[in-house]
Amino acid sequence: MFILSNIWSNGFDNSIAIWFSNLFDKMPHFLQDIIIAFSSLGDYGIFFILAGILFLFFKKTRKLGIYCFVGIILALIFNDLIFKNIFDRARPFEDPELLPQLVSITNHDGIVYGIAPSSASFPSGHTFECFSVASLITIEYIFNKKERKFYLPFMIFFIVFAVIMGLTRVLLSHHYMSDVIAGMGLGIVIGILGYYLVKYTPTLYNLIKNKIKEKKENKENN
Repeated sequence: MFILSNIWSNGFDNSIAIWFSNLFDKMPHFLQDIIIAFSSLGDYGIFFILAGILFLFFKKTRKLGIYCFVGIILALIFNDLIFKNIFDRARPFEDPELLPQLVSITNHDGIVYGIAPSSASFPSGHTFECFSVASLITIEYIFNKKERKFYLPFMIFFIVFAVIMGLTRVLLSHHYMSDVIAGMGLGIVIGILGYYLVKYTPTLYNLIKNKIKEKKENKENN
């Protein structure tokens, strides 16, 4: 957006983007391939869709499956449809002044590693959805005292997964660090809201259902 155009290109983001690009360029090819593959797990929410389906098969993990799908839906609505359209930021590899300094790309015949995203850069959608799911599970761990031992390994896994995902997005020059930080913060906040949405939706549904039932009964009695 024109209001933010002056701050989109800044020394903080550019210096980190260049440093991460240099780091990625120096990595062995097998490690680069691992990072590309890991980052692609966040494309279209594929990892959380598969994990969610798997979790839904078992009663014990069914709530985790619900959280995976809720996290994806929240990311789609808030991040992809709202935030990205408000903050229409170009990707690091789309900046003509920054691109020549991203050696991992220039040494790769100017080709961006992985599947080059075409949507706006801010906030990071991969990071948003990862931290959204991670925060949902973390809140469940905090409030569900009886099941804390069960949720602890899942909470640790999804938090670590989210952090690594955010770093891979910068390593691949798909995002600036501020995109990732914003995706993390917004994902956590929206994830917390999602937790209460999941918790109180059945109650709200039953309340509306009972109100409709009462109205029908009152009409029949009258």
